[in-house]
Amino acid sequence: MKLTPYVGTEFTFTDNVDRTASNPQSSFITELEAGIEGTIEGNRGLISLDYALGYLYYTEGEESDELYQDLDFIAYKGLGRSGFQVDASASIDNIASDIATDANADVISGNTIQSNEAEVGLSYQTNPLSTMDLRSRVYTNVINNEDDIGNYTGWGGNIIYANGRSVRDTFWRLGAFYDYRKGRDDGISTEFTRLNEIIGLQTISGFSPFLRLNYENYDGVTDSSENEIFNWGGGVRYFIDRYSYGEVSYNFSEDDVNSDFWAGAINLNPTDKTRLYFEYDKRIKGDSYAAEIRNRTRRWTNTLTYTESPDSYERDRFVDGGRIDEIYLRKEARWLSELTLRRTLYSFSLYQIDRETLESLSDLTDDNSRGIELDVNHQLSRVLSGHIGYAYERYDFTYLSTGDESDDYHSFSLDTTYFFRPELFTQTGVEYYTRSSSDSVNDYDETRIFIDVRVEF
Repeated sequence: MKLTPYVGTEFTFTDNVDRTASNPQSSFITELEAGIEGTIEGNRGLISLDYALGYLYYTEGEESDELYQDLDFIAYKGLGRSGFQVDASASIDNIASDIATDANADVISGNTIQSNEAEVGLSYQTNPLSTMDLRSRVYTNVINNEDDIGNYTGWGGNIIYANGRSVRDTFWRLGAFYDYRKGRDDGISTEFTRLNEIIGLQTISGFSPFLRLNYENYDGVTDSSENEIFNWGGGVRYFIDRYSYGEVSYNFSEDDVNSDFWAGAINLNPTDKTRLYFEYDKRIKGDSYAAEIRNRTRRWTNTLTYTESPDSYERDRFVDGGRIDEIYLRKEARWLSELTLRRTLYSFSLYQIDRETLESLSDLTDDNSRGIELDVNHQLSRVLSGHIGYAYERYDFTYLSTGDESDDYHSFSLDTTYFFRPELFTQTGVEYYTRSSSDSVNDYDETRIFIDVRVEF
């Protein structure tokens, strides 16, 4: 068990506290912070806690003094050797109130809201080395936002039933997924259901026939028939080895969204450290893709992923003019790369998120974002470390009334951390933020200089 209470003080000078395009106002901000970090590990269980309470005092600017909280809590406990496990999580985050107003907002700049989330669940898993691999989970959650936009209660569950590793002559995988979210103020709900199945012969090396089916239904503010699909078909899978294969299938569509179609996938898994997976299918919006490329060596780790999934009540993507209870198809691609040297850590990330509405109920029809982030952390000595970082993000919004709008954000950071003692350290740095918008009135440049002192007990 390790619990670490702490207190800290941060002094920040900014030359544009209100982030305006003209007549910038400088301000000196004092932040007082107290919190606790802790980890408790036990037999088949873990509790992790990180909580902070802060107070901001401004000398100038439109922002008033503010009290804020941050929380990250995770806990789980296995119930003996039964295969059951209970879990719980909670978080408090300060997120942008509207990403079209300022997607780069933080507690110092303002334009943020406090978002509270809690979830509890019960899961079950069998031994995958036996004849079957069964994994399931049920959960309930609640979201409460400071401005009451996007509040909901929800529940759901999933189950995956597949052949275990000891099965040599057949393979199968059945998946069932359900998620229900009900708005707590207006009562509007969204409901996601998906069932998929594949079963076939497993020859380990050679051709194997199989049957597959897929059903999806997404109910929201509208109950459109275009948000429900069902298809089934047959195909053949060629096993290169036990864990690597390629497959192709022909599928018959029983809905009004897609015609009959070909689908396929390739999965190359030569070692535990390397995987290449690519899949083509047809889903709610026609052509659908999924991909994962993963490689890990002793010092360098790379992960590339692409996923498509429906979602709703995404508060961290809220835009004025859109409906948060509307169902969107979210397409997300990410590349994460990390190189670890003896005294230096290099991190790189690249992403793109496209969201397309499935219901067409609001002025906002699409919102897309893409970005890149570079970080270098270097240990200069036993007590001194340095960091340099750069980030770029672009947001594009499509409105029925006004057409396309866009924002480009750049940020630079340079800071050092010095440990006077293991429990006493200071961080000093400079940060620069800039925004270039299709509406020039939203442009801004801001430079911050800060020093932070923290004491742990």
